[in-house]
Amino acid sequence: MKEYDKLIDVKTFANEYNIGINKAYQLVNAKGFPKIKVGKRILIIRSAVDEFFISNIGKEF
Repeated sequence: MKEYDKLIDVKTFANEYNIGINKAYQLVNAKGFPKIKVGKRILIIRSAVDEFFISNIGKEF
């Protein structure tokens, strides 16, 4: 892995945000989450994740 990848997979996202893999998939499938699908792979746009969290403060997933 590069020092800074623009796209990360769900497992990396879960590790970086210290959440379980099931909760990570639940978040990734939330409306508006910054992801793209390439075939069956889900890739998360790293630079937009914090913005997504900030815009959803107070919501439960």
